[in-house]
Amino acid sequence: MTEHSAEAENSKEQQADRSAVRLSRLYLDAVRAADAPGAFRIAAGALASGMTIPELYQRVIAPAMHEIGELWAKGALTVADEHLATALTHRVLAALRPPVWVGVGSERGSGVSKGRVMLAAVEGEQHVLGLRMAADVLEDVGFETVYLGADVPIGALLQALDSLSPDLLALSATMPELGSELDQVAAAVRRTHPRLGLLIGGQAASPRVLGGTLVRDLEVLPAAVPG
Repeated sequence: MTEHSAEAENSKEQQADRSAVRLSRLYLDAVRAADAPGAFRIAAGALASGMTIPELYQRVIAPAMHEIGELWAKGALTVADEHLATALTHRVLAALRPPVWVGVGSERGSGVSKGRVMLAAVEGEQHVLGLRMAADVLEDVGFETVYLGADVPIGALLQALDSLSPDLLALSATMPELGSELDQVAAAVRRTHPRLGLLIGGQAASPRVLGGTLVRDLEVLPAAVPG
């Protein structure tokens, strides 16, 4: 790459970053105003302009929702405000998806699944927006997803692993006090399903989790899937 082309590429990346920051602020304003159509238009417009789903989630929606959490922690938003913003964003994500019977488990409609991924938040964890976004990203690159969602007791999780036989498990814990629970669940999974691929995510996750691959960036999630 020549010096000129490198500078042009850097300029393009900087412009994309600025655009993402602007869109994230607009999205934040929309969800704070309970403007579901406006939030959807921002997200759909970003995709129409060439942004990918992982980029939209990581650069636009995730920062906006992180700010919602920060505002709640500071007392600038009520619990109801935070719940409304989260519920609205779940609606936006769902509206961006194709019907579930179109292309499920197949990259670009090839009909060939890369494998089955089960996604679950540990017991006590109610925050699952990031987990939902991870499911979308994995589905889009050809994985069949089995989304268990929030607050999954360890016994129920192990039963689901036995009955549904996924190739990969993605575990999430966001609340700091659930870090030890995540460790215990991962250890139990390793004992009972030693060959199962394991991804971990969420703010309570750490690289020390036994046998797990820590993923914090949705844009690199597909590449982090164990081969």
